[in-house]
Amino acid sequence: MAKLPKKLLVIVVDRDNDIGRKTGIETPILGFEENLKAAQALLLSDPEEADANAIFGALKLYRELSEKLGDNVEVATLAGEEGEGLEADMKIMKELDKVLEKFKADGCILVSDGVTDQFITPILSSKIPIISVRRFVVRHSESVEQTWLVLGRYLKLIFTEPRYSKIFLGIPGLLMAIIGILYVINVTSIPIVLSAIGIYFILRGFGVDQKLANALRNFVQIFRMPAYAQFRAYAAFTTLILLLMGFYIGYVTMLNAIQARYPDAPDFSTHTWWWLDKAPFIIGSYISGCIDLAYVAIFVTIFANIIYYLFTRNPNLWIMIRGAVLLLWLWALLKRTGIILTMGGAGGLEDPQVFLLILTALLGMVTMSVTILITRILRRTYSKYFRKKPGR
Repeated sequence: MAKLPKKLLVIVVDRDNDIGRKTGIETPILGFEENLKAAQALLLSDPEEADANAIFGALKLYRELSEKLGDNVEVATLAGEEGEGLEADMKIMKELDKVLEKFKADGCILVSDGVTDQFITPILSSKIPIISVRRFVVRHSESVEQTWLVLGRYLKLIFTEPRYSKIFLGIPGLLMAIIGILYVINVTSIPIVLSAIGIYFILRGFGVDQKLANALRNFVQIFRMPAYAQFRAYAAFTTLILLLMGFYIGYVTMLNAIQARYPDAPDFSTHTWWWLDKAPFIIGSYISGCIDLAYVAIFVTIFANIIYYLFTRNPNLWIMIRGAVLLLWLWALLKRTGIILTMGGAGGLEDPQVFLLILTALLGMVTMSVTILITRILRRTYSKYFRKKPGR
């Protein structure tokens, strides 16, 4: 069996300073008689106080140890601050120093109610070895108390931390205020309220509100960008609008073409093969209707990138120039394809439309080859100007 230290201190720590707030007694409290008076005063002020039970437990342990160690054992009560936290821990450390100045102990026994051990033991062990920890849990369950302690901390966060109070107090309060106002002016009902709350939960659950907030922040950032970056952002927005309008115009053009050529067209569900036979005409009509506006939209983006890369000295400029030439010839090919699908081709080079399609393809290949050659020469010539690496 290990020997006890020559001088042993029995310590009770009241981290939230219940004893000071409820009795007015100053800490640290050193000695059996002084601690007995403090425990009695604390129980008289609050019979359910757990810290008083811990002090009585320490006094009982002091009596048992004094039979073995005589005057080499002492009992003391330390206290922190009401708010706990760092200030409380610093106060406990200072009071421990005062006690150790009066009674130079070689070790200590911590007597507690089992709730704040994890906060107290590091403080005590930094000053004096902890021989043992005794817990006195009286007339209540320790697990229940710890549960209430954790719950109390979360409730404190809800009322003191802005990021938590906005969610747990602000949003429910706003909903209740809106519902109350709507009921007062008689413009709502329970289904409408439930639907509104359900929509809000859906938006929060799927992160739609965050996406909208990010989109709004990105939109506001446009006004702080450099001029060429603003030009690029405007081009992206313009491209989106033109593409949507191009797809819509293609759809309307296709419907009008079908109505003009086949005014008595049968229902698709009952004459599927008839519609599949007319698929080339339908596809050609759609391409002819949307191709111009769609390619203008894409060209707007390419042109904006050319300007952007020119100002930022980015070598990707040459890629964009090749892309613009490629886009031009793809437009010509698709334009010819749409005409052939709509009008129908006789086949062979004797058909002018087929001949123009082949000629467009060949001219496009020649033009692209020349463009690649010229851009490579220009890239080497102006390599000092375009000194930034791609992607920077």
